[in-house]
Amino acid sequence: MLCNLNEISEQLNGVLIGDGNVIITGVGSINAAKEGEIAFVTDKNLNKLDQCNASAFIVPETTIKEFKVPVIKVKNPRLDFIRLIKMFNQETTSSGVVASKTIDPSVTLGYNVQVDDLVVIQEDVSIGDHTIISAHSFIGKNVTIGMNCLIHPNVTVLHDTFIGDNVIIHSGAVIGADGFGFEWDGQKQVKIPHIGNVIIFDDVEIGANTTIDRGTIDSTTIGKGTKMDNLIQIGHNVQIGEHCIIAGTSAIGGSSNIGNRVILAAGSAVIDNITIGENCVVLAKTNVSKNLPENSVVSGYIARPHKIHLQQSAALSRLPETIKKLNEKLDELSRTKAGAK
Repeated sequence: MLCNLNEISEQLNGVLIGDGNVIITGVGSINAAKEGEIAFVTDKNLNKLDQCNASAFIVPETTIKEFKVPVIKVKNPRLDFIRLIKMFNQETTSSGVVASKTIDPSVTLGYNVQVDDLVVIQEDVSIGDHTIISAHSFIGKNVTIGMNCLIHPNVTVLHDTFIGDNVIIHSGAVIGADGFGFEWDGQKQVKIPHIGNVIIFDDVEIGANTTIDRGTIDSTTIGKGTKMDNLIQIGHNVQIGEHCIIAGTSAIGGSSNIGNRVILAAGSAVIDNITIGENCVVLAKTNVSKNLPENSVVSGYIARPHKIHLQQSAALSRLPETIKKLNEKLDELSRTKAGAK
């Protein structure tokens, strides 16, 4: 794909400064962009421009620096750069080819659905228009998958799962496995049946090797627009709100309730039956063992308000010096008392 800067500026509704006839062949990073490519600049990386070979830049609208190449000034360079990447790299679209031979006759396929080789689709499944089911994936009984979804290779979607529109599920994910529930009867662990399902709303993305357990009786739900990284564990009956961000290797225990726009950073853990309010931020490697009110920011091995955690960490780092000074003071007092006698 080739565009000139006039066309790009119009697409981004930006302000072009410089030659609008410059041809752009692709996008590049500030560290590796080549001639013919466009890169985005923020206030933090302005000092890297002299080493960059890009033919044009996207910059914040407040930038006053002069550039040797044309620039497009926009309100949010990062967001508009995402739009540019999509312009130059067309998203995967369905071929409409159904290649698999293991599709139950009861399955309902929408318009232009692609089903690759070695996909297994069991009875009473419904798949919406323009959805792609990639090779070696398994779709269980009574599953509903919406329109414009992309199921990558080797995904397992088990029975009764509901998936909305525009959902992306990456390779190795397992949706709808039994939850981890057992009861001791005095001699052995008795497995608790899980007869609920998983509901995934529109515009969700689920990372590679992530697992989402079905509910015991009710549903495990993932809210609209939520984005999940790789290697995440979601327990049975968990309720996750809209537009959350959950980073890699995080885990959420059963029956926990996560509000809208919550961020769980990498490696964070939420024990079972916890409620986290809207707009909370749980920083990396934090264990949440108590309910969090909305707008909380927590960190630490045992979650606590982030400012308190920083204060405690700082105090702990000063502890050896504090003890040394305290001992010196005690020695001084002891000598003073000895001299008085």
